[in-house]
Amino acid sequence: MKWKKELISNILFEKNQKIEIHNEGSTMKKQIILLICAVLLTISACSKDDKPKDQATAETKAEYDKNESSQPAASGDEEAEETAAANDAENTSEEDASSENQSEEAKDYLTSHHQFVASEMTNLSEKEVSSMWGEPVRTEKIKFRYSGTSNFVPAVVHYYQNEKYAVTFVEGKAARLVYSVIDEEILFDDDKTKALELAGLPTDVEETTDTDTAFVWNDIGGVYEVTMFSKGELADYLYIILDEAYK
Repeated sequence: MKWKKELISNILFEKNQKIEIHNEGSTMKKQIILLICAVLLTISACSKDDKPKDQATAETKAEYDKNESSQPAASGDEEAEETAAANDAENTSEEDASSENQSEEAKDYLTSHHQFVASEMTNLSEKEVSSMWGEPVRTEKIKFRYSGTSNFVPAVVHYYQNEKYAVTFVEGKAARLVYSVIDEEILFDDDKTKALELAGLPTDVEETTDTDTAFVWNDIGGVYEVTMFSKGELADYLYIILDEAYK
C-alpha cells in the first residue's frame, strides 16, 4: 500500500510540475506579446508624430518656394504697371499738347478785340454763363422744338448785361445766342466783319446768304450758323446757333 501512495504522490507531483511549467510558459508568452505590442505602439506613435512635422516642414518649404517664385513675378507686374501708367501719362500729355496746339492753330483768327469766343459757349450751363457775364437781368420761359420733330421741351432765355447778350438754354445747355452790336456802330454792309471779330469768329469766310437786311454764315468758327441782322445802316445783332442740334 505504501508504494502505491508514493507512486500516486509522484504522479501528482509531476503533474503539478508540468502545470506550473505550462503556466510559467503561458505567462512568459503573454509578457513577450505585451512587450511586442508596446514596442509596436511606440513605433507607431513616433511615426505619427514625425508625419505632421514632416508635413508641416514640407508645407512650409512649399509656401516659401511659392513666395520666392511669386515675388519676381509681382515685382515684374508692378514694373509693367508703372511703365504702362507712365506711358499713358506721356501719351495724355502729348494728346493734350497736340489738342491745345490744334486749338490755337484753329483759332489763329482771334484778335485782341474779341469780347468772347462763340464756339466756347456751346452747351455751357447757366451757372457757367453767369460766371462770365454775371446774373441775368431778366428771364423768359419758352418751349423749344428740335428740328425734324414735333416735340417741345422746356427752355429758358436769360438776358445779361443790359440785354447785350441773350442765351437760350435748352435742357440746361446753351443752345443759341443773341449778341447785340448796335452800340458798336458797325456799318452793316461795309464793316460787317467787325461784328464777327467781336464774337470771336473768323472774318475771312464768305457768307452763304446775302440780303438787304441780313447776312448768313454756315459752319463758321466752330458754330453751326451765324446770322447778322441790320438796323438801318448799322449792324443790329448776331443770331448764333451754336450747334446743329439746335438749328
